[in-house]
Amino acid sequence: MFSTRNKARDIRVILFYTIYTFANDNLLRLLKGSGNDDAIFIFLSLFTIVEYLLFSYALYLNIRKPLFKKIIIYATPLFLAFSCYQFLNSSSNIDALTITLENLLLIIFCLFYFFDELGEPQATFIYSSYKFWMLVAILVYSTGTFFFFMQSDSLSNEQWAKWSIINYLCTTLKNILFSVAVLMRKDEPKDHDPWNTQESLFEKPFNTAL
Repeated sequence: MFSTRNKARDIRVILFYTIYTFANDNLLRLLKGSGNDDAIFIFLSLFTIVEYLLFSYALYLNIRKPLFKKIIIYATPLFLAFSCYQFLNSSSNIDALTITLENLLLIIFCLFYFFDELGEPQATFIYSSYKFWMLVAILVYSTGTFFFFMQSDSLSNEQWAKWSIINYLCTTLKNILFSVAVLMRKDEPKDHDPWNTQESLFEKPFNTAL
């Protein structure tokens, strides 16, 4: 389905992220069964960094304003430095501060995209673009898990098991929205106007001759 629909670079980034997530989740499941907590922490921390890099790159590709692009570029090394510091100094099984910062930055970057769209009127509806669904997936996932991971260090094992449903639901919704983005056609050219195109309304051109 992917090879015959949308081959845009940002969609390929999302596809790679999905494959990486699937492989990482299965690896963590195996490590959890072996009780190797140190390895689990390493792969969880690495996943946070890779997730941020892939999502921020996909957002960077879709943001037009140079100022917003520069903010993403400058924020990335700062995030990486903070992630490394937390990795070396964290005493818990999950680096909640790094994940919280990741979600906060991704939310801001998603808002950059919507500011771009508001400042440049389009001939087509915003939700007719695969980019919209991809950005919404990242935004829903980041906002939905923001407070959960921010409080995760203070949760007991029982509370973690109870409230993990939030993460599962947001992850499922994110994957569904990513699927919508992958299966949609590439965006029409900027000057395309669906209201003035006969083929967009009818299967065959409408014959106005009487």
